[in-house]
Amino acid sequence: MKNIKTKIILSAVAFLLIGSFAGTVYAADASLYISPASLTKTVGNIFSVSGGVNASGNKVCAVEGTLVFNNVSCQSITVASGLMAQSTPTCSNPYFLIGIPNCSTSSKALFTISVKAGSAGTASIGLTSVDVIGEGASVGSTGTSGNYTINAVSAPVPAPTSTSTPKSNEQTTAPAEPITEQIETVTEPTAETSENNLVANVGATGATSGWAIAFWTLLGLDIIYALAHGTYYIKKKRKHI
Repeated sequence: MKNIKTKIILSAVAFLLIGSFAGTVYAADASLYISPASLTKTVGNIFSVSGGVNASGNKVCAVEGTLVFNNVSCQSITVASGLMAQSTPTCSNPYFLIGIPNCSTSSKALFTISVKAGSAGTASIGLTSVDVIGEGASVGSTGTSGNYTINAVSAPVPAPTSTSTPKSNEQTTAPAEPITEQIETVTEPTAETSENNLVANVGATGATSGWAIAFWTLLGLDIIYALAHGTYYIKKKRKHI
């Protein structure tokens, strides 16, 4: 009977010890993180991420650590409202020690980080020297980094070059060839012109008629003379016979 009681007591003690150990291991899971854990950006892009604590059911009263930047340049760090920063992280000095009033057993955002993407390749924002502090004891010492892909800037696609001669907006009109028309000048006879022409025609006709009359008159006289002379000659010859 005594042995049975001893076994029960020893089992209870072992159960309590195992439970206590399991609780201690569970409490050590509190950690810090960078969110989002992965992103794809382009060289020169400016983007923001956040840092926070994952309590995992532990009571968290303060967090400590240092931010590490790889292939990204820090632009600014802003601590979340409602926290008590004993040491505020900056881009030139990214160490932080931040208290959580009344502690917390749930996950909580701690700060916002603005960064600029560096060269093409991979980049990261990490956490080092991490310590998650509970009520008088450390409840975690790990941090999860954010890992990012940085793409090169795409080269602009050149516009296709046209080989054809660009057309002018204004249509080129060939100069019209002058149309030369041969125009006969028709002089309409005026009254004065007609009268002058009539007089000239009459004069010309009169002149022609005068010459004809004179010619025929002379010819008639010659004929008459010849006849008279012939008659006279015949009569004279007869007298001598």
